[in-house]
Amino acid sequence: MDTDNLAVYSLVEQLRGYGRKQFTGKLELHTGKAYKWNIYYCHGRVVWASGGAHNHRRWRRLMGQHKLQIDFNKISFRTSDEIRLWDYHVLVILMKRTILTREQITPIIEGFVNEVMFEIIQCAANEKITYYCDFEDEITPVISLIHAEHAIDQAHQEWLTWRKAGIADFSPNLAPWIKRPDQLKEEASELTYKTLITILDRRRSLRELSTWMKKDLLTLVQSLMVYYHRGMIGLLEVADIQSPVAGLSPDGTEKNESIQLNEEKHTHKKLAPTARPLIACVDDSNQVCASIEQIVTGFGFGFLGIRDSINVLPLLVENKPDMVILDLVMPIVGGYELCTQIRRIPEFKDTPILILTSNDTFVDRIRSKFVGATAFISKTSGNDKIGEQIQRYLLASDKEQEDTLSIDASDSSS
Repeated sequence: MDTDNLAVYSLVEQLRGYGRKQFTGKLELHTGKAYKWNIYYCHGRVVWASGGAHNHRRWRRLMGQHKLQIDFNKISFRTSDEIRLWDYHVLVILMKRTILTREQITPIIEGFVNEVMFEIIQCAANEKITYYCDFEDEITPVISLIHAEHAIDQAHQEWLTWRKAGIADFSPNLAPWIKRPDQLKEEASELTYKTLITILDRRRSLRELSTWMKKDLLTLVQSLMVYYHRGMIGLLEVADIQSPVAGLSPDGTEKNESIQLNEEKHTHKKLAPTARPLIACVDDSNQVCASIEQIVTGFGFGFLGIRDSINVLPLLVENKPDMVILDLVMPIVGGYELCTQIRRIPEFKDTPILILTSNDTFVDRIRSKFVGATAFISKTSGNDKIGEQIQRYLLASDKEQEDTLSIDASDSSS
């Protein structure tokens, strides 16, 4: 048995041991890179797991998979323990408010546990891991009890599969980027080149790309490795995003109101209207909506994706977004007609409406001006440029909008 496999085997047996001993409390694990994970047990079963390099990215991604948008400006925690374990206690509140059932929350918890276990096992192959047990640090209330050995064996088997595929050393938390675009353009097909140029932007981790593209993680990584080994793609570490509750004091004194979550109909899809800026994207393409969502949530803004042009107006009136990003070409109701209808609603008289298009012609600009659009966003201008446009007009939305339809010079060449 080789050294890395021996280290992993030792770790797996150690983790299994806490389940067999009916351990209750917190198991804290550390590595030399200052990574820390916490696994919470109750009588040998796993209740929760968190930590690692991308704890907050993981939270955003896994909650996003379940279409949950949570306004942390409307949430405060009553005790320091709830602040410390905010990610878990938000799930508790969702269950108490009957926004999600216990059965719906359990797969979410299993997702957290599986990813944390995999990350720990992968690190154990290269670094020494130290353990610390706290028998008094228990989680209450308990939402779900996960069989520890099953969870550990599943994560271990996934790592073995990665190892067999020759990618055991590649963390799913790494972000791919185009290292040699000219070589990639020359050797890859036109469709592959355009796709990779669009999605590999140094900002999304492999896990985030997998979720966004709805593609199996292992399959995605293996397909990218072909270009990685030929020097066309690089992989780099990307920092975690800021905690949504970073502004809270450890003792909870900054906000002492009780947790408030909207309990109205359909709240399993959306929580209370957000106090932070809300951006609505109207586009029938799942990929475009996902791309805009990635940009918008990266700024800490709220996101509302609308893919059915027929339901646009009722959803806009209900949610009152601070900005509308509108696709120009959609079935049934087109972007020009929708823009005209939106401007007829008094609440949206001054709301920035950005036209999302791949066709930037003089005629398009003139027509968009007459229907009330604020600006253009080119679909091919890249995430950074799109993000700049969103921020520019969102910040300017409280001021009087310019009479002329504006467009960034670099977009006009796209």
